[in-house]
Amino acid sequence: MEDALDDTIPEVESRTLGLRGLLVELALPVSLSAGLLLVLARYTAYWDLKTPVGLGIFGVLLVVLSLFVSIRLDGLTLAGRKRRGKGQLLNRANARSRVVKFVLGGLVIPVGALAAATLLELPNHQTPMSLVLRLSLSRPPAARAAQLGNAVLRAESPAARVQGIVALQTLKSGDALDQLLRILSEDPKALQDGAACQALSKALASYGAAARPGLLQRFAQVEPGARASAPALAGDLFDRYFAAGFSGLKGETDGRSPDPAAEERLEAARAALEQALSRMETDGRAARGGSLLPGFVLQTFLQMELPEDPDLLAFAQRTAGDAEWSEAVRGQALLLIAKLGGKDDLDGLYACLESPSALLRLRATQAIAALQSRLSAAGGG
Repeated sequence: MEDALDDTIPEVESRTLGLRGLLVELALPVSLSAGLLLVLARYTAYWDLKTPVGLGIFGVLLVVLSLFVSIRLDGLTLAGRKRRGKGQLLNRANARSRVVKFVLGGLVIPVGALAAATLLELPNHQTPMSLVLRLSLSRPPAARAAQLGNAVLRAESPAARVQGIVALQTLKSGDALDQLLRILSEDPKALQDGAACQALSKALASYGAAARPGLLQRFAQVEPGARASAPALAGDLFDRYFAAGFSGLKGETDGRSPDPAAEERLEAARAALEQALSRMETDGRAARGGSLLPGFVLQTFLQMELPEDPDLLAFAQRTAGDAEWSEAVRGQALLLIAKLGGKDDLDGLYACLESPSALLRLRATQAIAALQSRLSAAGGG
């Protein structure tokens, strides 16, 4: 009798419930399948889970993938369950138990989970599915920058192009900077339209030294044959002939005119003249076919808040002294020397006062005044 009891004790102690393994094999297929489908939907442009069709496709694929994973998982654990035999109460290796598990893990649970996720209402009138979609399908910053860049390249109106450029400027990220440089390379309208050109220059300038390598690379890609005719940005005629006069007139009339609207009329006249000259410059450049890129790059450098930059100063010196470039580009390079240079650069600027070019003489005078003023303010002159 005692021997018989001893023989039954190991059999009783070896019996296991098998609940943990069963729960894993039921929950894991739907969890893996749902996660995979959400990742695919995130990076598939034409699959919108917020539409009934997109959600229906998600449900069908969820059942198919869950059933497939359930069958594969069952095959991996089958050998161990066979060794336990009848000692395991749940998740047995017989055909009936396996079919029940496939029906539950591959059909009932996926359909039930999807129904609960779409029908159960949470606070703020949300469902679990809408909450998951809002969190999992949100685009990363890189994708948002690319979307803005694509919108600018597709824009048909100048206003939309300008607003897209401003939006990229506000992102302040490396991906947004890449998109701004992409617009500079791929969109000829960005430089031909005055407002877009100024907005793009300002946006790139706001990135400071980070934008310098990309701008220098594009400057170097200008064909040698197009360098002699490269103009400056729109606004050069006004700066050359009228800017100083308007500034002097404003200084002379400040505080003397009894009419408070006089200053507004003066500013309106300045804006109208600047706009008319800018339009005339744009039409003339279109007829000449000169590349706007070199002038754009230099104007952008002039707008940057840069610390001491010997490499950029050397670039400006080479450009100013290279007769292959147009007078407009070389003149802008002189202004860049004034922005970045020091005492040692004054001799070169004074030498340009003997140039036969009236434009270079004007730019040299402006550069000398700007550099000496900067050195005086810093206590170096």
